[in-house]
Amino acid sequence: MIDLERRKKLALHLRHLSVGLISNDDFEENLMDDVTHGWLPEQYYRSKQAKSDDEIIQPMLELCWGLYDDTRNHKLKGTDKLSNESLKIIARCILFLQSEQEYEWPYFNANNPLLKFSLGEIIITILSIGQYYRDKRKEQEIAFAEFKKLGNFEVWPFSTKINTRNN
Repeated sequence: MIDLERRKKLALHLRHLSVGLISNDDFEENLMDDVTHGWLPEQYYRSKQAKSDDEIIQPMLELCWGLYDDTRNHKLKGTDKLSNESLKIIARCILFLQSEQEYEWPYFNANNPLLKFSLGEIIITILSIGQYYRDKRKEQEIAFAEFKKLGNFEVWPFSTKINTRNN
């Protein structure tokens, strides 16, 4: 299911965040109003809407959350400015969000596994002097390498590169 209205709102807010027009706190408030049904981007996966949502929304929210430091209010300017490579990826994401294309990649949770650890896993991590966490990170790195092989990752979130040259 494609939710073009929410995609376009997410694209607009992402563009404003990425070029420093709005702060990260403003961005989160805008998303909560327009995209996530009141959920913070990093918690949206818990919502009932996330289970049957447009497939691109959750990966985009997770990508967005990784762009800024959510422990302080700031704009992505100066020392917080995004790299040219990050801006290139964001531009491609905005283009995808404005399209009517289905998201064809499987879901991949790129967030730090520590964020979703249970109490038991935190205790195991402490008792293993961090080895359990390092093992989980290694598993995630291997899974991500396999994920990237599922398509042309250089054009993610698109699934294939479109040749726009006239023949």
